[in-house]
Amino acid sequence: MFGQWFDRLLALLGAGTPSTTRGAPSRSTPSRPSAPSADEVSFASVPDEAGDADKSARPRPKPPEKLWKPSPAEYTDQDRGQVLSCDEAAVHTLSSTIISELLASIDKIPPFPVIANKLIEALEAADVRTDVIERLVTQDAVIAAKILNTANSPFYNSPTAIETLPHAIRVIGLAEVSRVAVAAATAAVFDAEERMAHETVSYQQQLVWRHSVATARGAAWLALQLSQDVQRAYVAGLLHDVGKAVALRGLGLAILNGRVRELPTVPVVYAAIEQAHVDVGAMVADAWELAEHLGGVVEHHHTPDHDTPLVRIVALVSGVDELRTNAAHRAGLLARVRSLAERLGVTQVQLMELEFELKKAAAAAGKL
Repeated sequence: MFGQWFDRLLALLGAGTPSTTRGAPSRSTPSRPSAPSADEVSFASVPDEAGDADKSARPRPKPPEKLWKPSPAEYTDQDRGQVLSCDEAAVHTLSSTIISELLASIDKIPPFPVIANKLIEALEAADVRTDVIERLVTQDAVIAAKILNTANSPFYNSPTAIETLPHAIRVIGLAEVSRVAVAAATAAVFDAEERMAHETVSYQQQLVWRHSVATARGAAWLALQLSQDVQRAYVAGLLHDVGKAVALRGLGLAILNGRVRELPTVPVVYAAIEQAHVDVGAMVADAWELAEHLGGVVEHHHTPDHDTPLVRIVALVSGVDELRTNAAHRAGLLARVRSLAERLGVTQVQLMELEFELKKAAAAAGKL
């Protein structure tokens, strides 16, 4: 399967650039009419079930929901305009250079930690066992340290220091163990010398990291609202744009190796990374041997014809965040987000709440 992606990426290198008032009432007080006798009662005086007497009891139609609109973007209209008007040939050239560099330095892509993959599989099992999780965690020093740090964080407010992994796992719970493990594995892709090759690469890596963390937490929140698998949504959200992180590493490598001597404008970099990241991500998912549902999200979160509920959730959440944060987001993204919301049964109020959750998550993501 990896060979197929290798061929696909090679092929990309050669692709072309792509009421009526009745008068005043009398001042005299009218006499009170006498009650009609039984013989005088007509059908007209009997309230009809659908008549005037029942009008107040009819349910009123609900007013339409206020249509959600994304809050003001973090980027300016000028930023967006520069991305949309940048030279397509320059974008294609840079995208091809990134892919070429990755193909020539395939060993530079860090492997996804085996333990993290095993933890994801073990935690999705119906009969998950704590002792199995503990044994796996002890085999990866980085993941173990992250779990201990998480258990000792102010969020859990433990009265005493937590010093053992079994205790830490009991405190934070198995779901959080999986999240910590995947976050540690994903962060390794960002934490590399290549991102220090140029300030644009470093800055872009930071933006992608914030977007990935926000999408993970937002996807978990939305999955909970829709009674979907929260854990799967979190992991898929965190990994969906791994292709951007790796593509940025490829750009860093090209700079360090001299293949890119003069960095193109920032808008061209934005557009090139956006163009290349799905194919690069699919290659990475294959090389990492990610579970099929995770690989599907990485490869198809921009492809409406190949979606599943999980892909839709991640695509919706990612789209809401990108409308606010990514000047290089795809044309027609707002319409795509609204369509996905309708298909998933997400209300306009939930979209507003989701955007609020994304802002909180991005603020809490921290720096790399």
